[in-house]
Amino acid sequence: MKKTLLIALTLGATATANLAVAANVDPEQSRQQFIDYFKAKNPNIKFEDYRIGAYNYSEDMKAQWEAAEEFPPYLDAIDAGEELYNKDKAVYDKCFGSDVSKVRVKYPLFNEKTQQVETLEQQINKCRTDAGLKAFKWKKGDMAKLSAFYAYSARGQKIDVKITSEGARKAFEDGQAFFIQPRGQLNLSCAKCHVYNSGRMARGDMLSPALGHTTHFPVFRAKWQELGTLHRRYEGCNKNMRANPAKVQGETYRNLEFFQAYMSNGLEIDGPGYRR
Repeated sequence: MKKTLLIALTLGATATANLAVAANVDPEQSRQQFIDYFKAKNPNIKFEDYRIGAYNYSEDMKAQWEAAEEFPPYLDAIDAGEELYNKDKAVYDKCFGSDVSKVRVKYPLFNEKTQQVETLEQQINKCRTDAGLKAFKWKKGDMAKLSAFYAYSARGQKIDVKITSEGARKAFEDGQAFFIQPRGQLNLSCAKCHVYNSGRMARGDMLSPALGHTTHFPVFRAKWQELGTLHRRYEGCNKNMRANPAKVQGETYRNLEFFQAYMSNGLEIDGPGYRR
């Protein structure tokens, strides 16, 4: 049997079998199969439109989203993020460079020296603590605001995650394995909700497609009434599965972000975004 990510995602076999298949798939092959799967599932949705997530599946929901984006509720947060940036501009420019439009597009990346995936939020706090500043809380507040400022500054640029070493490939495979692996009392996986059941309703909410998941973070959710980071969303999803969440900004979620961002290569950065 030819080993493909599509087989791994759709096998009615054990999770162990799925992971064994997925581990033998080249990352770029995985990405192309991922895109092909969504094209076949929803031929009327253009690739570039996956940045808007579940709103592709409902004209009414899309119209509501477009109306919200005319006067988005996250504008004040972007302004607050810019103020945070200007307050410690010299510190951030030393870490990331002075062109704020080029920061968000660098992450996530695989650091060959540390053999670890680095995320923007992780590096913001490293930048701060290295300069003797207090670290931000990971999931919301100032971290989400500063991240939103960098994301907004990078809008229109395309995700371009690189995998050029065995270490990076291993991180990708770890993220892919977590994505496929069922967990929790409900025995759900990221793939079960956001690949084969994307576009269906769950508890009154439409399940979003995994393709494009990382494009619009940090995100302002109507449910939260504030901005939250991608790892906050990961934590919430795992809790919804009745599974013990991994550590926010720990290796598990960083590798998951690396995998998901790579799979969305070629889509435009559209953060911060608005979601229900």
